[in-house]
Amino acid sequence: MLDPRSLVFILAALSLLMAIVLTAMPSAVRDRQLGARYWSTSMLCVAVASVLYGLRGVVPEAFSIVVANASAMGATVLIYYGGRAFFGLPRHSRKLIVALLLANLGLIYCFYVQDLYAIRVVIFSSFSGVLLFLFGLDLLRHRPRESGRAHFPYLFTALTVIFDSLVSLARIVNAVLHPTGGADFLAPTPLNALYFATHGLLAICISVGFILMLNERLHALLEHQLSHDPLTNAYSRPMIFELAQRELGNLRQPLSLLLLDIDHFKQANDSLGHQGGDEVLKHFVRTLSANLRSNEPLGRYGGEEFIILLRDVDADSARITAERLRQCVAEAPYRHSQGDYPITTSIGHATAHSQESLERLLQRADTALYRAKREGRNRVEQA
Repeated sequence: MLDPRSLVFILAALSLLMAIVLTAMPSAVRDRQLGARYWSTSMLCVAVASVLYGLRGVVPEAFSIVVANASAMGATVLIYYGGRAFFGLPRHSRKLIVALLLANLGLIYCFYVQDLYAIRVVIFSSFSGVLLFLFGLDLLRHRPRESGRAHFPYLFTALTVIFDSLVSLARIVNAVLHPTGGADFLAPTPLNALYFATHGLLAICISVGFILMLNERLHALLEHQLSHDPLTNAYSRPMIFELAQRELGNLRQPLSLLLLDIDHFKQANDSLGHQGGDEVLKHFVRTLSANLRSNEPLGRYGGEEFIILLRDVDADSARITAERLRQCVAEAPYRHSQGDYPITTSIGHATAHSQESLERLLQRADTALYRAKREGRNRVEQA
């Protein structure tokens, strides 16, 4: 059986390796993925603390106990803080700093003023265990719920940190039941060996969890960028075409297509400037998205033209939906610093025939749209 001191140095080496792996990510990635820097620093803190713990009896106790404990507890603060940053949650910086200072003062008192080893264990394990448990709850509460997103990285990390907090709880219980035993936590006892072996394994699992979550977030971001228009956040033209082709290739229920055009959009660019015109486009998409069901994808066809797919919607229902959307747009002007800018839209819609190609369906919807614009705009026409 390895003695605890050897396990501590192994933990230091593995934590340093994980810190290097997280730090080796491109700076552009770490800047965009909030939490990565905090997690890489936390692993570095674990490595520093482990080295100092392993040097107990070799270096002054101010380093091997006081600084080591502060570094280890600082690591849990950074883990929790990184998780809050990763999910865009309030970070409670001041409260965390105050809690960390109070915990360290308590440890210093129980070492220099009164030698209360059991109380030190309770303070240290309670502080670390609570923060890790809260981090695990954040992972479970705020993990992505969208279909197609991977859930395993978040569940794996959550279960790991919650198990680590349970290990801390077990250490607290042992300290309370045996307050006079185990003062030398590097003594080669089965309990100490189990404690450090468990923490060494969990430190690696937590680091792997960080990497898996960052990778999943990057994959989702890349997938979103490839499938969505960067300005309006509607589906990109290739993606909306792919969705339409998929529906037409498996046509068992009615499929209707709406082709929308913002009326007199050039005037918006002329009066508001091109940046204002961009804001009009984004406002237009937000208005439509707020009035569409989740299974009604909206895509940008080009310029100020957009496509909406209506699954399981026949021609009559498509006209009702188009009229409702037209009215919603007309009743939601773009608000800017100089007042309200009215927006209207013309809509052409077509319902797919059996074996009809996407090109033909688009052509029919475009013909209906052209008729709506020719007849005075701000109206709906059916192919």
